[in-house]
Amino acid sequence: MHCLNSGSNNKFKTMKIAKYVLVACVLAGGFASIAQENGQKPQPPGKKGQVMKALELSDDQLAEIKALREDMKEKRATLIANESLDEASRKEEMKALRAEKKAAIEEILTEEQKMKLAEMKTKHNASRKDLTPGEIADRQTEKMKEVLDLTPEQEEQVRALNLKVALKIDAIKKDDSMSAEKKKEFIKGNKEDKRRMLETILTEDQLKLWDEHLENKRKLKHSNNKSATAPKSE
Repeated sequence: MHCLNSGSNNKFKTMKIAKYVLVACVLAGGFASIAQENGQKPQPPGKKGQVMKALELSDDQLAEIKALREDMKEKRATLIANESLDEASRKEEMKALRAEKKAAIEEILTEEQKMKLAEMKTKHNASRKDLTPGEIADRQTEKMKEVLDLTPEQEEQVRALNLKVALKIDAIKKDDSMSAEKKKEFIKGNKEDKRRMLETILTEDQLKLWDEHLENKRKLKHSNNKSATAPKSE
């Protein structure tokens, strides 16, 4: 996955991604979005291209995944537009939709491909601490595309925002003149600024879904930490 260091690079990568169908790793219990196919067997660059190459997807599998993505896109749009659902119900429906997508992709993959994907996920998680700001921005943008079904214009704006904040946070972490407490305060401030900027990019429904996603992520992390520190029974 390339590090994005300029607005022109962001635009180039956005245009490049739109030409290919990509299969992403399972992250946070789901699959990342798959970009559209241009009629040729894709050979995308970066880590996602490596994922596809490793899985050795057939043309039939690529076609099935493309059709699945379109189906999921329509279902998400219908769900977001359903004003009869309250926040809790929409949250559960979206969770079920992500589970449905994950199960459907696993049906498309062979057992060998699923094993390879699991191995790649493990290696990916092990290297998360070594990610550059550009790679962090890419991962955040891909996750937002999956959860929110961003338009091309929104994707470009979100990618630029994610990169800007990731670069600031990276600089704060590397600033030896700041205390740990001050770093924490500045990082929190940058995240709050990012949240305010998202209000100008996302729709009200998208913002609600993203807040729900972040809350679920925090709860899962808290649950995992609690399980890890709980005393084991004899």
